[in-house]
Amino acid sequence: MFTDCPSCFRDAPAYGWPFYMARKVMRGVGRSLLRRADALSLREKYTFASNFRPLLPDNESLRNRHHGQQCFILGTGPSLAKQDIAPLAGELTLAMNGFLRHPLMAQVAPTYYLFADNCYFDGSEPSGQFLAEAREKIVTSRIIAPYSAAHFIAANRLLDVSRMNFVAYAGILRSANVCTLDFTRPVPQVMNCAQLAIMLAMYMGCSKIYLVGLDHDWLAHRQHEGHFYQGKTIEGHAVAHGDKWKYSYLDQMQQSVEVWNGYYTLYDYAQRNSIEIINCTAGGFLDVFPRANYEEVVGLAKAGNAPTAMAA
Repeated sequence: MFTDCPSCFRDAPAYGWPFYMARKVMRGVGRSLLRRADALSLREKYTFASNFRPLLPDNESLRNRHHGQQCFILGTGPSLAKQDIAPLAGELTLAMNGFLRHPLMAQVAPTYYLFADNCYFDGSEPSGQFLAEAREKIVTSRIIAPYSAAHFIAANRLLDVSRMNFVAYAGILRSANVCTLDFTRPVPQVMNCAQLAIMLAMYMGCSKIYLVGLDHDWLAHRQHEGHFYQGKTIEGHAVAHGDKWKYSYLDQMQQSVEVWNGYYTLYDYAQRNSIEIINCTAGGFLDVFPRANYEEVVGLAKAGNAPTAMAA
């Protein structure tokens, strides 16, 4: 019965092929069971203490939610004061930190609002005052916050947890070789909230990611806070903003290199996955990504098209 088979099968023992297939099936079943056990472990580890909601597995609902769409990531750099963001109302937008101070916050109504740092949820009086402002102004956005603050947020009713997703960290983005982005598991630790926003946008399937208000010019203007608004994001907080004069210029340059390396890691991931990240900030120092003119982008975005990015 082996006359029409290759010689390797014709000369093999009759029991070899069935045993090979059985072993293959058993290995596949074993891998599936391990994945399921791992998922159960995550559900147990990353639950919501108030109702045992599985926080990280909940992020599966965000995976490819905006597949093929474009989005705008809104920073808080000084350039945002001179760029008209009114046309972004109705667009898919991700805002962060102190963006709620923008006079067009209610009009733009960011789709997502992100906090990457635990300093917003440390129980201090300054952070409490900031969150009171956040509750008043972030009324429709889905909020992303650190998993480590989830219980504190829920127990103190700081924000509307029904509109929240949480992110956990493992490893460091600047030194990571990111093969996949999976928010149902811990993701690499970011150096700032903009990096978290880029990761989230890619996880949600966005194919074009436009950056606005990411000046990253703090080394050139150490005497300023570096926002489109006056003062600090969390006024009076002991550690949220640090002290620029406490560290040498060399130390701050080295920290900037780490920030840049994190961006390069994200850009590499984007290129490998055919995702465009385009910097539309007016000026600034972030030269990792190719640039495009913001006014042209928003004008053509409304027409369902987009201009070609210029070289970085």
